Amino acid sequence: MPDDIGLVHVLAAAVLAYALYAAVVATVTGVRMRRLTRDSGPDATYVALCASRGWTYASRDESLPTRFQLMPTAVDSAITPEPRAVNVVTGTHAGLPFLSYEHRSFERELLVQGLYRYRSESLHLVGFDLGHLHPWLHLRPERRSDTFERAYAVETTRTSFSTEVLHNEMRDHLLRNPARYQFDGTWLVVVVDGPARAEDLEPRLADLTTFLDLVPDHLLNRY
Repeated sequence: MPDDIGLVHVLAAAVLAYALYAAVVATVTGVRMRRLTRDSGPDATYVALCASRGWTYASRDESLPTRFQLMPTAVDSAITPEPRAVNVVTGTHAGLPFLSYEHRSFERELLVQGLYRYRSESLHLVGFDLGHLHPWLHLRPERRSDTFERAYAVETTRTSFSTEVLHNEMRDHLLRNPARYQFDGTWLVVVVDGPARAEDLEPRLADLTTFLDLVPDHLLNRY
């Protein structure tokens, strides 16, 4: 009997210890997630930039994370927050309406039983609204290479369109300046890994303008 009582005490202590451990893990995990997902409010650098350029700024926009294809989404929305669009800028550049924002998504990684680590991943998206529908075209850099075929993966709904877009001068440009581009509905979009810093916006608008200038004119209004 004493041995049984001792075993019961040990089991009870183990259950209590696990309960306390689980409570601590849940608290720490929750704090970390709230820190990642909290709204930091307007970015003063963006506010100043947009005021000087006549652009419009919003610290967040709930409608944007699903606007474009192939952007990260929540793997399990029951336990992982939905992506967010932050530091949203709209305006006109080179005579075209543009949109810029940071697409911020979240991943939950299991460390040990009951303990998770949350990470945020950011992409900077900049796009021009061309005003006309175009065939879907997705250009994704995969590796460093001297040849375009090895350096880029190409997905399209119309091969004739991609063939004309990817002429020799365009291929050379993409090899020198690797980035992900996509024709998506009426939009031409560039997606760059990392946060959307205010100082990067104008250089990326210039890069997108260069890409657009290399697209043959007759393709932009055909479809």
